[in-house]
Amino acid sequence: MIGRYYEGAKIPEEKLKEIRPGVTTRGEIVTWFGPPQNYISPTVFNEILRQMDLVGDEPLTNYPFANILSYQYNRGNIGAIVLVLFNYVDAKVKSDHLVIFLDDNEKVKYYGFRKGTDELR
Repeated sequence: MIGRYYEGAKIPEEKLKEIRPGVTTRGEIVTWFGPPQNYISPTVFNEILRQMDLVGDEPLTNYPFANILSYQYNRGNIGAIVLVLFNYVDAKVKSDHLVIFLDDNEKVKYYGFRKGTDELR
């Protein structure tokens, strides 16, 4: 038995070259890539860091990357042999990640993309 596994929407790589730090807005990102799978607001993120005793005197909201949009697409190849007395399963799952940091004006400050699904053939 051979199968494939997919999770999340594919990240349209042709739109990556259109992202311009300081110019591209949150609205454009959502139009191009859809709603993010994860959105981390400064308030929630500060509370998590506070609970873990990782926050110093300066709150995270003072940093330029307080708003973070995250996109992930997972793909996997699965192979299996199922017999009466012997079973074997092999799964390889890789991910594409896009993380976008927004400034206080809701414009892109930084972004990063890693394509891991190319490792699957």
